[in-house]
Amino acid sequence: MPFPLVLRIIPVAVLLLVPVPRDAVAAPVPVPAPALGSYLAATVAGYLGDNGIAADLLLNSLSHDPGERELLQPAFLFSTLAGRPEAAALAVRVPPSLITALVLANAAAAHGDWAAAIRNLDALPGSALNQVIRPLLLAWAQQGAGDTDGALRTLASVGSGGPLASACALEAGLIAETAGRTAAAAGLYRNATTLFTDSSLAAVQEAGGFLVRNGHPDEARAMLQALVQHIALLGMVQPALFDSLRQPVVRDPQQGLARAYLAIAALLQDPNNGGGGKGAKEAADFMLRFALDLQPDLAPARLMMAELLAPEHAGTAIAVLAGIRHDDPLAPLAELRSAGLASVTGHRDDGVARLEALVRAYPDRPEPAQALGDVLSDARRYPEAVAAFDKAIDDRRRLVGTGLSGSDWQLLFSRAVAFDRQDRWPQAKADLQQALALSPEEPFVLNYLGYSMVERHQDLREARSLIQRALDGRPDDGSIRDSLGWAMLRENDVSGAIRTLEQAAEQIPEDPTVNYHLGSAYWAAGRKIEAEDQWRWALVLHPEPDDLARIHDALRQAGVPATP
Repeated sequence: MPFPLVLRIIPVAVLLLVPVPRDAVAAPVPVPAPALGSYLAATVAGYLGDNGIAADLLLNSLSHDPGERELLQPAFLFSTLAGRPEAAALAVRVPPSLITALVLANAAAAHGDWAAAIRNLDALPGSALNQVIRPLLLAWAQQGAGDTDGALRTLASVGSGGPLASACALEAGLIAETAGRTAAAAGLYRNATTLFTDSSLAAVQEAGGFLVRNGHPDEARAMLQALVQHIALLGMVQPALFDSLRQPVVRDPQQGLARAYLAIAALLQDPNNGGGGKGAKEAADFMLRFALDLQPDLAPARLMMAELLAPEHAGTAIAVLAGIRHDDPLAPLAELRSAGLASVTGHRDDGVARLEALVRAYPDRPEPAQALGDVLSDARRYPEAVAAFDKAIDDRRRLVGTGLSGSDWQLLFSRAVAFDRQDRWPQAKADLQQALALSPEEPFVLNYLGYSMVERHQDLREARSLIQRALDGRPDDGSIRDSLGWAMLRENDVSGAIRTLEQAAEQIPEDPTVNYHLGSAYWAAGRKIEAEDQWRWALVLHPEPDDLARIHDALRQAGVPATP
């Protein structure tokens, strides 16, 4: 089996961060026969996102043939992603890279060898990513070595603007507080909070906690309230979160290093700061893994990692969330997310029961009812879903006191879908229009409303305009492009419909609805053989019952059998 097969399943970020010998990629390299079974199984496990199984299999193969160099690189990478202790031993046997340096620095920090940690972090090569990583991590290593002044100088060397400067200012306050320099910490925290453009959980836990512990609880309470206004979900845990501020979030440099990794992951993921995207997501996954290696019960890191994993790897996400302590103030949010993901793993009844328990435990909060409505809607229990969304919307209105606003469009949209699935179009349309009033350029609402109008032959010109606005907002979305092509066909713009639907089929070739629509456009253009081929292909793709009936009807009217 060629080595490049393993490279294809290793995350994009790893391929960017870890140098791979040119000859390893250029030509297939055979794997020894005794290790081949484990090697292949690890390849599949890694492709499916189960880093733990992949690491175990590769480590097992390596134990039978310790000198097999082609197993070293993937074994090291998957061991790192899975948090295996063997990663540190493997790090010295593979080519040097950012990941090897961080693994070795973390291993040194875990053993209290801060001088070795500093050496590894000092050795990081210059790059844009390393400019983000190095100061935050090096400062905590210097603090671990007892060099508070050096740590603060490292963080102060970062420029005075931008998200990295904000994060460094916050970490500087945390280091000064940990070192017992209360006056310096007060000034640094104050500087950090002025640099942050938005509220953040880290700022509340670190700067807000300092305020509580130093006689300024009202300021901390105001910070937390601003955060809840920004992230409504945190309202569920607001009282417990405030109570937790009485205790420091960092008790030693190792925990500080863990929070630095958490800060880096947040920077990599924040789209407002140029983060996000597949490469950034996978790099953030490494940073969170390192944070949890250093502090396994770091709840914000587990919540963030679960979001990176879900829903594609729901089972792994649930396992990550299970590592949050039950007495952690963020534990209810973990339970909410885990219960919602249970249905994805085939345990829908368990998920519903857990969400119902959360609804009872938080009777005035909209979030559990909203999550319950989503799960019930996925289960096609639409009347019950509507009832859950009704409660969530009523709870939300009571909380804000001034009616729905901003992101509340999601609640209305979800209820609209549940209404629509029950053929209650007037109620669905009213919710969609209200959702659009709250968020006028939201592509999902624009597309759903426009497409539903097309399906009902209602004001096709307006419907097409709505869908075009949606596509303007999400030009890479094949489903929205399909809606536009369908609207064009309904308006008898056959050539435009074919062009648009062919583009949609290129974007999402295995979507049965797109292929059904494209077949209908071909049929309207007199291209009957191509139409029949598209309809038959759509049948192969397991369409939903409504589309299945439409495809069979189209083939029947065309006078051709559903199968060749």
